[in-house]
Amino acid sequence: MDDDRQSREAAFNRLFDAHYRAVRAYAWRRHPDLADDIAAETFAIVWRDLERVPREPLPWLIGIARNVRLNLLRTERRRAEREARDASLESATVETTSFTTAVENRSLLHAALERLSERDREVLLLSAWEGLQCAEIARALGSTRTSAAVRLHRARRRLSAALSELEAPPTARRLEPRSVSDEC
Repeated sequence: MDDDRQSREAAFNRLFDAHYRAVRAYAWRRHPDLADDIAAETFAIVWRDLERVPREPLPWLIGIARNVRLNLLRTERRRAEREARDASLESATVETTSFTTAVENRSLLHAALERLSERDREVLLLSAWEGLQCAEIARALGSTRTSAAVRLHRARRRLSAALSELEAPPTARRLEPRSVSDEC
């Protein structure tokens, strides 16, 4: 029994010594980052099937290496597809929720803006849509920076109140007193 094991190991070692570099080179030319894994798996398979080694082993070894490479690539592709599918499902859920929330928020914001005076809408939109700072808003409106800052602050406060009023349940809305808007 011990002689059979030694004989098996000797046969494997001869095969390994004679063809490892060729098998690894085959794998490296196709996928340098997988070359060592392909070569190791190839010779692990050879160890299990040592009795099947043909007279000319290199083509057989290359065939095994090819199958190992394809299996590794297939496994990697499936993993990547699964991750992409999982990510797209999560993303679709988040995007759908985000989109729905965005549409609802946009509708609510639009309704709240409609409740404001043209003067308040103008200063808010110069800030939000045009991205202007107080000094730039002042120049656009032909006023002082302080006046523009106060106007923007009051418009934001009125917008916040309008949003709160719109977000409150209908019964609560009827019970709340209407706020008197400040004039700039």
